[in-house]
Amino acid sequence: MPPLRIVETPDLREPVLIAAFTGWADAGAAASAAASYLVDRWHASLLAEIDPEDFYDFTQIRPTVRWAGEMRQIEWPQNNFYFHRLPEKDLIVFSGIEPHLRWKGYMAAFMEVLERFKVGTVITLGAMLVDFPHTRPVRITGSAPNDEMAARAGITARRGAGRYQGPTGISGVLTTELRSRDIALGSLWANVPHYVAATPNPTASLAILQALGAMLEVQIPLGRMIRASAAFKTQLEEATSKNAEVSDYVRALEERIDAAETEEGDEEPRPELPPAESILQDVEEFFRQSRDQ
Repeated sequence: MPPLRIVETPDLREPVLIAAFTGWADAGAAASAAASYLVDRWHASLLAEIDPEDFYDFTQIRPTVRWAGEMRQIEWPQNNFYFHRLPEKDLIVFSGIEPHLRWKGYMAAFMEVLERFKVGTVITLGAMLVDFPHTRPVRITGSAPNDEMAARAGITARRGAGRYQGPTGISGVLTTELRSRDIALGSLWANVPHYVAATPNPTASLAILQALGAMLEVQIPLGRMIRASAAFKTQLEEATSKNAEVSDYVRALEERIDAAETEEGDEEPRPELPPAESILQDVEEFFRQSRDQ
């Protein structure tokens, strides 16, 4: 059975595809949460899905059991395309999981959707762990199909990003495939503080959605994400204020970032950062306790 199943065949107007994958390029679940938020708030309709059978080790990503009334159901890992029509443009939102196996076959199924619906532009969403303080506005790095879209999104250039060599994820494979086909491409990456890596980060998701809306000039209803971000910030401030080591660490990061922004290229020694391992454990333990309460 082919891995791709087309659910609907609407007549879309050279849609923009927005794609996010859980896994390696999704620090703090920021990118995948942003994509899921779009699907939910726009009430987007299912367009197509990739069957997970050939692409996952189910001992690593296990299916889950749910009860629907008196019926017991198995929910499998999902890789779904949704579509949403706006007055100014049509959009496809992909929410998926980085596969374990047969990446070339997975990519072929993915590209079939682009061909079938004549996708003209793809914007990938991602998030990376960086030495960046949570007390500063989330920095968005990446690229855009043109300079005007990049300016609207407020993208910060990332040094050496265009010359990266080394291990990559499925989003990197997708980027290479799109470029080989001359499909317009953009990417939005939230810079997530590494000391809150294990916690879902609505503040980073909000920054991605704001940049995406500005880049594409579309209205995204952000009320729920704004409220989630505010609650998250309150918890994080409480966590850091109660631990002197964490507060010192954040202050050192602030000094480093502020110095880099005001004196680009300065060779003055940067403040030494304390070890991060115990800080990460302290912050994560605070959030675990908050959830329990």
